[in-house]
Amino acid sequence: MAIRPLSDLIKKDKLSPEQVKAQLATDSNHESTDNGLKLVREAQSYGLSMRDYLTLAVAPDKSENRALYAGLNGYEATKLALNLPHANDFERGVFLQAASNTFQTYAGTRALFPEIVDDMLKAKTRLEVVENIASLVSQSRTIDGSEMITTYMEDDADQRKTYTVSELGRVPMRSVRTTQNTVGLGKRGSGIEISYEFARRASLDILTPFAARILRDAELSKVSAATHILINGDGVNAAATTINFSTFAGGVQTEINATNYKALSKFLMQRAKDGYPVDTLVCNYDMYVDLMFLYAPTISGNGSIPTAMGQQGAPVINTNMNGLVGLNLNISLSSAVPAGKIICMAKNECIEELIEANSNISESERSIIDQSIKYVKTETTGYKLAIPEARVVLDVLA
Repeated sequence: MAIRPLSDLIKKDKLSPEQVKAQLATDSNHESTDNGLKLVREAQSYGLSMRDYLTLAVAPDKSENRALYAGLNGYEATKLALNLPHANDFERGVFLQAASNTFQTYAGTRALFPEIVDDMLKAKTRLEVVENIASLVSQSRTIDGSEMITTYMEDDADQRKTYTVSELGRVPMRSVRTTQNTVGLGKRGSGIEISYEFARRASLDILTPFAARILRDAELSKVSAATHILINGDGVNAAATTINFSTFAGGVQTEINATNYKALSKFLMQRAKDGYPVDTLVCNYDMYVDLMFLYAPTISGNGSIPTAMGQQGAPVINTNMNGLVGLNLNISLSSAVPAGKIICMAKNECIEELIEANSNISESERSIIDQSIKYVKTETTGYKLAIPEARVVLDVLA
């Protein structure tokens, strides 16, 4: 199904929070179910999550009680109208159990269940995933279909240079073409299902640690898939070129540490001279420790002066490593990177994430129809290289 343009949604008459409530919180369970399914399908037709759809489709100022929704967006106002809090607020008389009661009573409101659980996670935890896909990809795009035709750029080293063009002179052009190759997408994620009986006796926040684990596992799966593409290619572009670190260390095999940061600096400068400056290093946990000690303070002979690199202090995970030969380097963790290897890339030019629209519609529909309440987080995603030369693999062990 083709994604409808968002401009169509913007042009539509907005709903008030009460109108959404009237559709979902009806005395007829059959009517509530049908309206919930319609709401899910409407959001999916635009390629939007329920949160984003309601934010755009609902206008709090159309309510007769505008003061009640002051400062809220469409999604937040809908939650308030349906009595779907994501946390206890005893001073205001708000109880999380109210959300459980709403989901049990009105089947159609379960269209919002995954969003409410997400809100609980944000309120209760600092959901920071050490390995995260955002640190690897240049962008994430929503696409139609289960596969996408690959694009590539035709250029050479001479075309990558920018020249002063004389008046009426020819501007150097690079060609972006398509191939007959396609990028396959894979579905990633899992879910939690709870019965009405359980929901009636337990507060929804009991799901918080389990939902957090689902999100973490899904993120790890994405990182692993993207790492595989970065190293081995995407079926159109070949595997990454491997460069031996010893080449920049006088031909001697050496580990990366505070005694040989000069060799790493030489490598980074060579990549910059080649037209592909590195801004991101992707490595596993063991290699991260080696990179951390590259910046660890060391004491000179008089026991008082830390090295110039040591003044940076040990970086934290996924941090920005400023000061290295004038470059800003980020370390991104991926347990899928082989031992002794570092993926070195220009992040904004290298790899992008493709997300299939409507990839979780079946789970959302079943959550409304079945006699249970489900929290399902799945995405159908794939990864493709944009400019494959923007990444290389640095082999420290060779």
